Amino acid sequence: MAGTVAVWDPLVRIVHWTVAALVVVDLFNEAGANPWHRNLGYAAGALVLLRLAWGLIGPRPARLAAMARAARDALPYARSLMRPPGEPPVGHTPLGAWMAFTLWTLVLATVFTGWLLRLDAFWGSDTVEQVHTVAAYVLGGCALVHVAGAVATSLRYRVNLVAAMVTGRKRLR
Repeated sequence: MAGTVAVWDPLVRIVHWTVAALVVVDLFNEAGANPWHRNLGYAAGALVLLRLAWGLIGPRPARLAAMARAARDALPYARSLMRPPGEPPVGHTPLGAWMAFTLWTLVLATVFTGWLLRLDAFWGSDTVEQVHTVAAYVLGGCALVHVAGAVATSLRYRVNLVAAMVTGRKRLR
């Protein structure tokens, strides 16, 4: 495609949208003895682990090192938001990289605490259940902030990030 650049490979995009769907469905799916809630959560956790592994061996734009480099510039980037935008970053913005790391951590924390609740040692533990519930709702809140950030960044740079996450290609300005 003329005027576009390859950004996200198929595995990154499939994992992104599948984890997003699983999280949304699982947040509205009643927990308790419901095996769907548990299995959807485990699937989301497995996909996050796959994405993290891909971040070690996948193509350069998918690498965790590239995201970590972007994340290091979060404060200067946040300050720059008060000025007119420059060129959009090819991959994640610094704040977008932080959000990706945060979302992955929350998915894994939610899955881990859910798994703990199945063990005899933690069965019925109010503390673990509260941590699980809080992590799940913070995950949902961060997902909403992520969507708002993607929309705001799209408007700021006049680049459709949602389309880029579907096609894998970002239109250049």
